[in-house]
This record gives sequence, C-alpha cells and structure tokens, in this order.
Amino acid sequence: MFPLTVALGVSVVVAILASPVYVERFRPAGSVRLGTAFVVGSIGLASLAASVPRASLPAADAVFLGCYALLLVGALLILRGDSGEERGDDTDPDPPWWPEFETGFRRHLQREARRRVPSR
Repeated sequence: MFPLTVALGVSVVVAILASPVYVERFRPAGSVRLGTAFVVGSIGLASLAASVPRASLPAADAVFLGCYALLLVGALLILRGDSGEERGDDTDPDPPWWPEFETGFRRHLQREARRRVPSR
C-alpha cells in the first residue's frame, strides 16, 4: 500500500504544479475560503494520522490517500477562485480612486511642463 500512497502523492504534487495550465478549462466554482479549508484540513488530518501510533490507526495509508485528494481539490478551488471572479475584477478594472488620481497627476505634469524653461 505504501508504494501506491507514494505514487499518488507524487502525482498530486505534479497535478498541483501543472494546475495553472489546465484550471481555466474546468468550470467549477472556485472559492478561496473553501479551498483553504480543504488544504488546511488535509494537512491537519495528515499531521494527526502521522502522530498517532500505527497500532491504533491501521489504515494510515488510506488516510493519507484521502489527504492527497483533499489537497488537490483544495488547490484547484483556490486557483479557480483566485481568477478574479470573487473579487469582481472583471466588471470594474479601475479602483474607485483612480480617476481622481489620474486627473491630479495630469495637472501636475502640465504645471511641471510650464515651469521648465529651455536653456537656449
């Protein structure tokens, strides 16, 4: 069972590393909070399973397999939720203070251009 656990763990790490490439192809609703809960839960469950003696938890490999699955799902949810849909970046690309800042900055540039006197 241990070789299967190691193989699945390595494949989950590879899938998480490659997930920025394929995460946009899927249409699951992403949630950073839910994904974080899955990742933290999987790490907590794996830590608990690793700290308990083997005699009291005979299916530790099965627990780690479940932790790998939770870790992968959590990472995908975090990546999908981080694409701007939760924050509303697609509807309003400029922050609310930007137009006022841009107007003031243009005024400043015009004043500086008028102050400069050619040296000739």
